Amino acid sequence: MFSLFYNLSLLVLALITLPKLLWQWFVMGKYRESLRYRLGIELPVFTPKKGQEVIWIHAISMGETRAVIPLFRKIREAYPDAAVVISTTTETGNAEAKRSMPDAQAHFFLPLDFSWIIRRLMERIQPSMLIMCESDFWYHLLKIAKDRGVKVALVNGKVSERSSSRFKKIPFFTRRIFSQFDMLCIQSERYRQRFLAMGVPGEKMHVTGNLKFDAPSKKMGTIELQTLRDKLKIAERDLVLVIGSTHSPEEEWFLSALSLVWQRVPNLKVLLVPRHPERFNEVAHLIKERAILFNRYSENKKSNERLVLIDAMGLLNQCYQVADIALVGGSYVSHVGGHNIFEPVIYGVPVFFGPHMHSQPDLKELILTSEAGQEVRIEKLAQALIDILENRSLRAKYANSCNELAASVHGATQRTFDYISQLKSK
Repeated sequence: MFSLFYNLSLLVLALITLPKLLWQWFVMGKYRESLRYRLGIELPVFTPKKGQEVIWIHAISMGETRAVIPLFRKIREAYPDAAVVISTTTETGNAEAKRSMPDAQAHFFLPLDFSWIIRRLMERIQPSMLIMCESDFWYHLLKIAKDRGVKVALVNGKVSERSSSRFKKIPFFTRRIFSQFDMLCIQSERYRQRFLAMGVPGEKMHVTGNLKFDAPSKKMGTIELQTLRDKLKIAERDLVLVIGSTHSPEEEWFLSALSLVWQRVPNLKVLLVPRHPERFNEVAHLIKERAILFNRYSENKKSNERLVLIDAMGLLNQCYQVADIALVGGSYVSHVGGHNIFEPVIYGVPVFFGPHMHSQPDLKELILTSEAGQEVRIEKLAQALIDILENRSLRAKYANSCNELAASVHGATQRTFDYISQLKSK
């Protein structure tokens, strides 16, 4: 009866969101690759060998996918005969999985959580273990896996304060969701306390740290760095600001701030990297409306402008490596609540971010405590950028703090893998 009610609820929600989804599909080109899989029209092309163990890792988007890369590698090394498959929710996550974990036996999109679709998918994959990353909790996926005897684990677990409050208001549903997990590896004690308040048994949980701290840094060599600088037309005297993972209307606010910054720091080169590829043209149009001269990365024009729109996927990590300062978006709009502000820190790059970091409270606390970056409100952003760009010693101080922090936080992958191995052996 509960499954029927849940299916009907999903169907109503799907019908409500269908007009928006179709508009995004036709007009913006969103979901072109993933829609047929998300709707369960097509299933992944994967057939395990007879008797072969299958370990299924599910991430959501690019950030979660990058976080599980070291764990994936440990699992592949420890269990070479097992088939390890990777599912994601977003197209950026799927692209990252294919790029960073090409030796996975399958890469596919997780379909909508209707019972009849998930049963078909589970029959196709036939996993012995399902590993979920962070906070993607789907009732039928978890329940059908457990009904088939699959061992279910959560890694890099987290739950926002807002989501925790919602879960506590519907305890009958919360119990059904979290009773399916055999084990939960949690990022921090803060999140563990939230799970406890939701009724998750403490004996199932282990605080293992944040997998994102162990994510591979993909550091480029000297020649690669110079090649990128040449392509982006970064001169020797230029200072570089990378604005990454932006959402609407953050680009408008950032461009307004930059008009003031360029008056004081005319040699500032800005690399603007929107979060979602379907918004590349939208952002380009916005820049044109403001009469700002810019280059699109994909066009590789000979002109040298102060602003470059990075309209290609998978380049944010490389851009951070040529940066002097990073500004991470998603933190100035409350519905997002922040992205991975630790990523630029890995390369010794001080990071600025906005006041909406409720999705990443531990990263915010870590960065601020270590003095590796600043939380800056939008009305203060222009002056904050000017202050650090005009002060070389201040930039050096922050960069040193970044390097010390990056060297100090490791080990979550090994701790998580140890618990995964214990669960697997039971």
